[in-house]
Amino acid sequence: MPKEPKPWALAPDKVWTGSQLLESHVVVVQSQKIIAVKPAEDLPAELPITTMAGCTLLPGLIDCHVHLSDWMFPGLLAAGVTTVRDTGNDLAWIIDRRSQTSVNPSFGPRILCCGPVLDGTKVNWPTIGRSHRDAVQIAESIDELARAGVDAVKLYVNLGTDQISKAVEQSAIHGLHLLAHLGDDAGEAAISLGVREIEHLSGCLHHVDGWSHLDIESAPFYSSIVNANVILCPTLVVWDRLSRVNDAVFNNDQRAEWVHPEIRSAWQAFPHRAGDTTERLARQASVVVMKKTVRAIKEAGCTIIAGTDTPWPNLVPGFSLHDELALLVDAGLSPSEALVAGTSAAAKVLGIGESAGQIRAGFVADLLAVEGDPTTDITDLGNVKTVIRMGESLDMELIRSAARSEFDNPPSDPVSRLIIEFSDQ
Repeated sequence: MPKEPKPWALAPDKVWTGSQLLESHVVVVQSQKIIAVKPAEDLPAELPITTMAGCTLLPGLIDCHVHLSDWMFPGLLAAGVTTVRDTGNDLAWIIDRRSQTSVNPSFGPRILCCGPVLDGTKVNWPTIGRSHRDAVQIAESIDELARAGVDAVKLYVNLGTDQISKAVEQSAIHGLHLLAHLGDDAGEAAISLGVREIEHLSGCLHHVDGWSHLDIESAPFYSSIVNANVILCPTLVVWDRLSRVNDAVFNNDQRAEWVHPEIRSAWQAFPHRAGDTTERLARQASVVVMKKTVRAIKEAGCTIIAGTDTPWPNLVPGFSLHDELALLVDAGLSPSEALVAGTSAAAKVLGIGESAGQIRAGFVADLLAVEGDPTTDITDLGNVKTVIRMGESLDMELIRSAARSEFDNPPSDPVSRLIIEFSDQ
């Protein structure tokens, strides 16, 4: 029987546990787990120590809203994103990739998945979506997804209230978390039917002449959101990028080295780039409204979790989550509150809060060390120094090599096909 690996310790300047900041503490790791978080003076002298001067150690980051492609895995790891939730993909493809990352930590982050998005008779994204004519078909799909072992169910914009109601009922039967990207006017009804997580603030804003608004005093369902403690995954960053798709600054983003060249080309051809100027400006104004909404709902006590909708234009895998957390801070959250949205709160919503999202004894050793202190300056998240996945310190050069190898071949996965085909329209 093989010997269990010996414990070793990480000694950063600061440890942010997922809820509090500790100084002069060490984190002890053995095999794939954290076995202790203790004051530095209590560390046994014989224990091997990796000193991280000038660094803060955090739980690995969690992106709660992505659509995975093979080429994305290296970038996610390089940015310290050690867990993702795929919110719409080909079922067989994503189940296979989830298995691979569970066996080989250096292949990619831990994956939780929904399988295909469940839509109405009209399907916006055929590559990753599934049509349903009625509530019976919705129930059949959820039964199938449960048998396949998905972690959650994702509803999409073209479903009727009877289908949403059946989805709530059927997901509960299987113990599956339910999230929804709603149609513009579906928010109040979906909440009343039992939907408890909403993506992109969909259904939470009303639209006048293409502009998004939220009047907290008069919005008929605002109190419903607060009273039901609805979880919001706002993905501010995707709306920011779509509203500024022609902003030249993104052409000079050095982090784009983690994006497949064919996807970068598709971004440059994205239909929104040549759209109506008034529409783009309306989107930009809508982002401000969304930020105000996030702050108001957070202050009212609802849970905010972080997601990006990568790989839509100018969303670099992994690093776009750093951008999302910065946008949450710009919206009025404190840096620590934003970090909670991308670690401990995210883990709790994803159903893995007893093993991930915090630096605690018994938790998986998914860790990120950055230079500086992101609890004070959220942009310090970009100063990645070390990423540890399931107790294994990742070699960044090997990660870069994996990305280059992936980029040698045309992307053929379902999401890449979706991006490329949409940009070819």
